[in-house]
Amino acid sequence: MQIREVLNDAKSGLIHPVYYLKGSDYFLQSFVIKKISKFFFNNEPITKHFLHPDDLSQKEILDKLTTSDLFMTKQMFIILKPHRITGNARKDLLELCFNPIENHIIFLVNDDFSIRNSFFLKIETNIDPINVQSPFSKEMKKWANYLIKKKGKQANFQVINLIVEIAGDSVGHLENEIEKLSIQIGERKIIQKKDLEKYSGWKKERKLWEFLLAFGEKNYSKSIFLGKTLLTDNHSMLSILYPLLAFLQELLFLKMGNGTFNNFNSYISLPPSVKRKLNYFSKNFEEHDIKSGLILLNDIDKRIKSQNIDDETELIQFINNVIG
Repeated sequence: MQIREVLNDAKSGLIHPVYYLKGSDYFLQSFVIKKISKFFFNNEPITKHFLHPDDLSQKEILDKLTTSDLFMTKQMFIILKPHRITGNARKDLLELCFNPIENHIIFLVNDDFSIRNSFFLKIETNIDPINVQSPFSKEMKKWANYLIKKKGKQANFQVINLIVEIAGDSVGHLENEIEKLSIQIGERKIIQKKDLEKYSGWKKERKLWEFLLAFGEKNYSKSIFLGKTLLTDNHSMLSILYPLLAFLQELLFLKMGNGTFNNFNSYISLPPSVKRKLNYFSKNFEEHDIKSGLILLNDIDKRIKSQNIDDETELIQFINNVIG
């Protein structure tokens, strides 16, 4: 189910006793829970419980879920990583989800969109998952427009496109960027392109993104040209090294499995324009070439820290060895 559909139902009074949130965008998770809880409690006192198998025993989780007071007070339960609940406790949890207690509302939160777990498979036989995965570019632009208006600001389509290019890897990141821009421009209503250049470092970083895109395409001449341009534009081999390291690490994990965006913390966040093409880029590289590239970057890092190096020579040799 899509978020809009779920919230429209809740607004009209159709509130389900159990919601299954599927996806890793923490802003969207929180957004859905806050909106539905507003309709559920409807100005009544809010009683909220966060339940995590790492913090509570399975018995403690089930005890909290099955406890009601004499006044049948409304209660909300947010269960993180519910698939970690096992054995009889899992059977009891499934029973509660399919036969919920009156005035209780449960949110099952699954960060891993790709997971195929028997618990979630059973849940999905009765409960439609709500997609809270970070949306693609078209939907992300709608979120950017919504968040800008929420701040009492305006922006044209070009600025919205650039904000999404800068921070569109998650709605949370998008909100943070828009919050920062809104504070910086003060009382002014319109966010302009110059604001992004001044406050987000967009202009400088975009050249780095273009370099990574050319490298991913294995476009040798363009990679050399853009690499040299970066080095004459206040970048150093060190400032290029970490994005390259993150880029190759992501390609390697894509080769080995299903990608790493949900659970892998690299040295630096890759921009959405690069992330969107990683799966395509991974097909351009053999696994041994990626591993060799990572070893070369590690060697360069050691040389940077132990001796004086010529940045341009190091970068050109690296490009030659990996995609030349």
